[in-house]
Amino acid sequence: MAFGTRGGGGRRSVKRVDAPLPALLITMSERHPALLFNISQTGAKLRAKEAPANGTELFLQVGTLDVYAHVAWQHGELCGLIFEREIGIWDVEQLRLEAEKGTSARLTAAQKGGADDWHTGVAR
Repeated sequence: MAFGTRGGGGRRSVKRVDAPLPALLITMSERHPALLFNISQTGAKLRAKEAPANGTELFLQVGTLDVYAHVAWQHGELCGLIFEREIGIWDVEQLRLEAEKGTSARLTAAQKGGADDWHTGVAR
C-alpha cells in the first residue's frame, strides 16, 4: 500500500490540531461525555469513560461544532471518529482557539477549569 492513502499505513492527508475541550458523543440511545484530544477536517480523537464501539453512528457536539460521525476505532477509553462530511478549516481553527482561550460557548466554569488543567498537564 502506498503512503498517503486513506486505507491506512501512510501519512494523514489532513492536519490534526490539538484542541482539548469537553465534548459530547450522542448515539441513538446514549450520551457519552468526552474529552476531545485533537481534530481535523475529517475526524477527531476523543476519550470517553464508556467510548462507543467501532462502527457506532453518532452526533459529536464540541465547542460551537455539531457534526455527524461514526466510530472508526475504539480502544479502551479512546476512540477515533470519521466525520460524515468534511468540516471547514475555520471550524478546526475555531476549536483550537476555543481550547487555547477556554472560551467554548457551551462550557461551564468547572468544565473550563478542567480543560485548562488538561491543557497545562495538571489533569493528565
